[in-house]
Amino acid sequence: MLARRYGSGLLTALLGFACGTPPAPAAPAPAPSAPPPAPRAPTPTMGASAELGGLDERAAEQSFRESLEGLEACIQDGVQRLEFIGGSIEFAVKVDSRSRAADVWAADSTLGERQTEKCMFDALRSVSWPAPQGGAFGIARNSFDFSPRRGAKAPFVWDAGKVARVVARLDRRLNECRGERSQPLLITLYIGEGGKALGGGAASEGPVDEQAVDCIVDTLLAADYPTPEQVPTKVRFQL
Repeated sequence: MLARRYGSGLLTALLGFACGTPPAPAAPAPAPSAPPPAPRAPTPTMGASAELGGLDERAAEQSFRESLEGLEACIQDGVQRLEFIGGSIEFAVKVDSRSRAADVWAADSTLGERQTEKCMFDALRSVSWPAPQGGAFGIARNSFDFSPRRGAKAPFVWDAGKVARVVARLDRRLNECRGERSQPLLITLYIGEGGKALGGGAASEGPVDEQAVDCIVDTLLAADYPTPEQVPTKVRFQL
């Protein structure tokens, strides 16, 4: 509800009277000054047409519901590769004026399986979205939780420091992977017997170059890590 506040004003007229001599004639009123020039209208720019607008919240929620069947199918395929994958994922969908998902990414994810994450992005691209209002694009966000397969062993959790030296040695190769839309990444890895990486995924605050993220995850999966005491072991770290 839009509330408007109205102010009240009181106009008071003061009349002065002088006793004795009549008042002196009033001085002539000054000539009215010329009105100030009207302000120039701002010139439209290309940047103004690219600003973010809003999305109808209920319509965006409906689009997410329509994608659920596809998202669940992606998880079912994923557990065929890694039965213990599970966790939460927050999706961000950048919707254009044609009601299409122009960009989809994981704003946060603990799944740790890149192929599953990409499958989910495709599921979100396959549905229609509400057109943005007041801008060329709109952002829809939603989070989902997925449980590991029943009976699967829950991963042991490592602190990020356990893999810091290995990741530091990969710095040059990782920098070669980064594309034009480079973003800080939150990486999730599963480590198995002998320190071999079993799976990995990535999340970012903004849209990313998908090929660059694939290259980064593949580089991390090919590395050798310390042998964990329990397998599988899950580790998350910033990159």
